[in-house]
Amino acid sequence: MNSTPSAETKARIKAVLLAADQPTNGRLRTVRQSLWRWTRDDADLALKLFDGPNAHERLRTEVALYRELWQAGAPVPEVVAEAADARALARVWIPGRTVFQQLLAADSADASEVETVRRAWLRLLQALAPWNARITESRRRDALRKRQMELAAVAQGVAQAVPSIPSDAIDDLRQTLASDDLALLPLDASPSNIVVDGDRATFIDLEILGLDFADWTYAKYVTTATEAGTVLSLAADLSDEPGPDRLDAAVTLLALAHAAGLWSKPRNLPADMANHIPGRSRAAQQIRAGLRLESGVTSNCG
Repeated sequence: MNSTPSAETKARIKAVLLAADQPTNGRLRTVRQSLWRWTRDDADLALKLFDGPNAHERLRTEVALYRELWQAGAPVPEVVAEAADARALARVWIPGRTVFQQLLAADSADASEVETVRRAWLRLLQALAPWNARITESRRRDALRKRQMELAAVAQGVAQAVPSIPSDAIDDLRQTLASDDLALLPLDASPSNIVVDGDRATFIDLEILGLDFADWTYAKYVTTATEAGTVLSLAADLSDEPGPDRLDAAVTLLALAHAAGLWSKPRNLPADMANHIPGRSRAAQQIRAGLRLESGVTSNCG
């Protein structure tokens, strides 16, 4: 091994490599905390170590999801091996760049990339559909209350952070988004968890499944904000999508939350935010107009 993991980490990596019928003298590189890339000859693996709360359960969940979804033809990595005692997983390494990296590297989304990611998302939903159908109505009702409360909290946070935005426009976004049915979805939705390589997009890090709104979850997968607060999204130009209103509302509300600093992102001045808020809906237009009003305010003091 040509990296310097701790003795405990070395032992856990060795255990999962042995489970994968691989020797330990390959090339090992750190990708990020708890994720390593190991290569030797034709073998190219991602080695993931699980720590913290519910580590064993998260490992079992991710392994089960990868295996079931892979068999169903979903765009997820293939599992090679697991080492339960070492809390470690070996899967096929997925080449390419994450959507997060792609968004930061480009001034605008490439049309083919948008289509690739969207197709992969729809395939994932299709693969999850049989599991979704088995969810009881009582569980759906409980989840719906929680998801509606979460959306209401986001809308309220935006309204409090930027009072120049018409509150009815924010509420319009929330109601549009919440008009959909819940679906069983990955809850680790982040643009860092989709890898794109040419015409293939792959969803990684599926530790948690739960019920949520599909367009809200998809918006989280394909939207981010730069250090300067500019919002970037692959979903900003999906005008040809059937029923685009909910996705439009999801991206607009998520962009507002990022720009307002609800999740520790740099908060923009309202006048700056107006130029970076996506959305084609009437509510989005109202919001941009409300933000621009702030720049024309002058003081009568003195």
